[in-house]
Amino acid sequence: MRILQINKFFYRRGGVETVLFDTIAGLKARGHEVAEFSTRDSRNEPSDYAEFFTTNPGELSGQFSFWQGVKIFKKFLRSEEVEKNLRALILATEPDVAHLHGVYHHLSASTFTTLKKMGVPMVLTVHDFFPLTPNHNFLCQGKICERGFKHKYYHCAFHKCVNNAFLPSVAGSLEAYYYWLRGIWKMVDTFICPSEFWLDKLAAWGFPKSKLTLVRNPFVVPENYPPLGDKIVYLGRYHSEKGIKTWMQALPWLRQYEAIVAGSGPEDAFVSNFIQQYSLTNVKKIGWVEKDRWQELMRQAKVVVIPSLFYENCSLAILEALSYGRLVVATDRGGNPELVKDGVTGFLAKPDDSESLARAIKTAMNTNEPTIDKIIQTARNLVKTNHDPGKYFESLEKIYQEVINKNHPD
Repeated sequence: MRILQINKFFYRRGGVETVLFDTIAGLKARGHEVAEFSTRDSRNEPSDYAEFFTTNPGELSGQFSFWQGVKIFKKFLRSEEVEKNLRALILATEPDVAHLHGVYHHLSASTFTTLKKMGVPMVLTVHDFFPLTPNHNFLCQGKICERGFKHKYYHCAFHKCVNNAFLPSVAGSLEAYYYWLRGIWKMVDTFICPSEFWLDKLAAWGFPKSKLTLVRNPFVVPENYPPLGDKIVYLGRYHSEKGIKTWMQALPWLRQYEAIVAGSGPEDAFVSNFIQQYSLTNVKKIGWVEKDRWQELMRQAKVVVIPSLFYENCSLAILEALSYGRLVVATDRGGNPELVKDGVTGFLAKPDDSESLARAIKTAMNTNEPTIDKIIQTARNLVKTNHDPGKYFESLEKIYQEVINKNHPD
């Protein structure tokens, strides 16, 4: 098959891009022809189709004038450059199907309308909740908010759900209404959901069940893993949505253990000040850890903490930690319980509850060796079974063929 992979970023930025590049590599290895469409950036991976990439319009965050914001926002809805370049790429490569990942904002709704006009079937992996809510993660002021249920996007503006700022929230609401009223989501043939939670949420919010399918993200489990360390490790962004404050507030209850806080982000000062204020001499803050140092950090870990406040989809951080034979303590929210089954493959804590998090961590740290061994093996087997790359690509090929046959029955 000739497959067009589309994502707004073409460099390794986060979990979405990890899935994107793994998908591209796997499809090529299975003999498919793959073309890519994205935005231009000096950090981009090499692509034979980079000449078709478009200008990144920017973000509706930071400092900009009102008219600069209007200019950026208009390109979120429609981009003549996207229409022109994507059309040229389609004519040059004649794809059988397009697989979209993160598209909105930077590649605009023009991606969908152009593919539709050119007769290219569309498959979209729902990596986050943009199809349902303008702020992507259902968080407002640090709390889960579903006031926008079934197109009540105006709540986003009223409650400043995007970056806790009025104008970006208004823009987000208008963009969401544009996608809905323009019928953008109806143009997609199949929505791939990486977790049951994601699939159920889209169905509850009105997406046709016939268009939703569960395909868990692929992950290769290493054959071997090192012995457990003795430390509690948090590795991730210092951001409120990641539960960094809940994690820090749990640490005074965990003074008997050594802990490592690794990462960076807007709450960096809070982390440093909290450690100093509470004299947490057992806590080591080491900043961001690049991928080549990840294994070194994991070797020191007995417990890896994932205290997210928002609805996780299919957490790459959890998959990595489970596969590497670490005990995981995660919040009972979103897709996390599909990976971390309490007392079976890891331990769950209540979201936004530092005392519950501390209790779960203590339970994990005090678990006896036979039980730990059983938990680790069960967790690794779960990842091997549910996230097998072979099954992932077989599912993709089946979905691709189905939407091709649906759009071109002859």
